[in-house]
Amino acid sequence: MVDENSTGIWVIGEEKEGKLAPVTLELLTIGRQLADSLRQELVVVIIGHQLEHMSRLLVDYGPDKILLVAGEETRYFIPETYSEVLSALVEQRKPFAILFPATYDGRDVAARLAAKLGVGLAADCTDLKIDEAGRFVQVRPAFGGNLMAVIHQPTARPQLATLRPRMVKPNKSGRKVSPSVEYIKPRISAKPFTKSLLRTVREVAEESGNLDEAEVVIGVGRGIGSSENMRIVNHLATLLKAAIGGSRGVVDAGWLPHTQQIGLTGRVISPKMYMALGISGAVQHLVGVRTAKEIIAINKDPEAPIFKVATFGIVADMFSVIPLLAKELEPPAPQTT
Repeated sequence: MVDENSTGIWVIGEEKEGKLAPVTLELLTIGRQLADSLRQELVVVIIGHQLEHMSRLLVDYGPDKILLVAGEETRYFIPETYSEVLSALVEQRKPFAILFPATYDGRDVAARLAAKLGVGLAADCTDLKIDEAGRFVQVRPAFGGNLMAVIHQPTARPQLATLRPRMVKPNKSGRKVSPSVEYIKPRISAKPFTKSLLRTVREVAEESGNLDEAEVVIGVGRGIGSSENMRIVNHLATLLKAAIGGSRGVVDAGWLPHTQQIGLTGRVISPKMYMALGISGAVQHLVGVRTAKEIIAINKDPEAPIFKVATFGIVADMFSVIPLLAKELEPPAPQTT
């Protein structure tokens, strides 16, 4: 579908049981940047049931317009229903670009919508931006994460993209203009769908060593040398009250489980402090810590890429630095009389 009159950046938000998914605010943050650069409006679309309270959760993040699509037909997430509702809205209002979260639900609906509209989909993006030529471009890993592909869809309208969670820190826009709020009844065709919801099974989060919530995370690279050396890292983590993660190399070596892998093919984290021990700083790993507030790197290679993004860097053998850190962090011994 090509329409040169298409305008507007749309964010497709997610809600679960009346709660707004945090990734929605991340999408609004980057969507606001795109909309400002292109001088277009930012629209957020929420599909669900009983969404009256949603507008107050969204207003501070800069949308110009809030579309709340609610009805009995969309009480439960059925991808065929959601994609049909969105398809009707898109055909009617013709946005320039639509941003989805790269979650299970977001990926499902985005792919179906792309097929319905006959347009492409830039999936699993790590960045969305406007380039020097004023074009909307999507950045995503390619060839197993060995390079980052920059995608531009010159004729497709709307341009569709999914963005990985935790690629952007949610920021309130500071705009003083109140968005308009529109309530929309879902438009569903008369033809029956092949699916119906029979029951809901709650997902149990996999054990990840509290990486997602930890304020301090220690990341371990192949520079640690062996699994036996993990004991000094564990001791340091105890003193710092930190979670432990690792690079793909450490996980492939069997020194940490995959649930603790950080990076492109692992977890994306956003701690207040990330301490990288023996991690060179490959692009694939740095994707996983791009929103960390502070990065402390310890590596004996002064040319390691990790130092280019580190807040503080120490060029030294980690095995000489860690004991010194631990000594400073150890609680004082009790005084004897």
